[in-house]
Amino acid sequence: MDEGKEQKLVYRVHDRPRSARDWVLYSFQWFVTMFYAVVLGYAIVGVGLGFEGERLATYMAAVVLTTGVATLLQSWRGHGFAMVSGPNIVPSIAILAAVSVGGADYALQAFTAQAIGGLIVAGLALAGVLNLIRKVWSPLVLGAMIVMIGIAVAQQSLGLLVASGFGWPFWVGVLLAVGGVVLAIRGPGVWATLSPLFIIGLGYPIFMLAGEFEWSLVGQAPAVVAPSLFPYGLSMPPLGLIVIMTVVNLIVALSVYGIVTGYGEFVEEEVGEGKTRRTLTLFGLVENTLPGILGVPATVPYGENLGIVVTTRIAARVFILVAALALVILSFFGPVVAFMAAMPDPVAGAVLLGIASAAVGLGISIMSTAPAFEQREQALVGFAIFLSVGLFMLPQETWEQVPRFLSTIFSNPIVSVILFVIFFEQVLFRNKAVDKRKDDLSRPDEG
Repeated sequence: MDEGKEQKLVYRVHDRPRSARDWVLYSFQWFVTMFYAVVLGYAIVGVGLGFEGERLATYMAAVVLTTGVATLLQSWRGHGFAMVSGPNIVPSIAILAAVSVGGADYALQAFTAQAIGGLIVAGLALAGVLNLIRKVWSPLVLGAMIVMIGIAVAQQSLGLLVASGFGWPFWVGVLLAVGGVVLAIRGPGVWATLSPLFIIGLGYPIFMLAGEFEWSLVGQAPAVVAPSLFPYGLSMPPLGLIVIMTVVNLIVALSVYGIVTGYGEFVEEEVGEGKTRRTLTLFGLVENTLPGILGVPATVPYGENLGIVVTTRIAARVFILVAALALVILSFFGPVVAFMAAMPDPVAGAVLLGIASAAVGLGISIMSTAPAFEQREQALVGFAIFLSVGLFMLPQETWEQVPRFLSTIFSNPIVSVILFVIFFEQVLFRNKAVDKRKDDLSRPDEG
């Protein structure tokens, strides 16, 4: 192991905690970091479908439960990394889009369709079909995807920071983000590893004292709440809806492979065929089918995890296992769930801003490890990234004019950049000289 690599991480993947202080600090940091996943599940689908009262409480409990279960099982038996799994924006948007197609009742059937699609994805993963992704994966694809994660997260971060305009909440969020970056770079000892905890731990009290915390959400929550099975009915969804949600799941499986591979690259843990199969099987069953049965969006290992581990240098999975188990237990307590969902927007934005910058830097570093990174490689990656960013920035009404299948793929910058780089690298700008060298090396020595 190269010495420079060893110094990158304070805790490697399989390390055990060195003290009781580390047990508490790093487990709690992962716990509060998972608040963001809860906010995302509440803000997109919960608000978008107009859930209120008991239905909202049941929905939020299921979001927290599936976030905890997916994180726990993937970190323990799937990819085996310290990675938060939370509500996935791609199927979330597909569910909301179903409202405009067939109304609210039609959209609610998308959850059952998601569950069926998850079974199909799991079957393909178990059969080894999804392992074919490995044949076209390269440092250029991986690096471009991670850069795009950073760009997309930055856009989301700034949207949260300016949610209420450029008043004092915006500036507090920016200062929290800057403080987190300074702490990660210059913090002494353990402080350098606590950037997310610093931002969230300081941000919540600031907004509470300023009267800008949504206490009403907490006050309305029942003391005890539990998710229910098939909360929107058991009727069979239309075939078209099943096809859409299955395609969505398969598209996301492509990015899951990339995210897990990128994480493994940084922490120097191999992501082989067995780990890929386990990860994608659990992705189908635990992250799509289970949430669909409970009536919430599918979850996914977040690309932001790459930024978190770069920022904190804590990659030991033991801490996230403790945090995820705690989240599962607390998912049955309504006020706790509501407290997580009430994270102020500028605080969430501040956490994401530091993560975004770390992801962009890591992506560029990975691209530079390609066998060649010269004019051809730089041009195709740059074109793919900027084409994906341009499509991502198109107004929603533009996507309403194209088939839903195409908008689902190409309005998502992470998925589109993967497809573009693979197409450019393997088809349009294929390097025939590299192929010839590979063929020469594979031939037996005739001398």
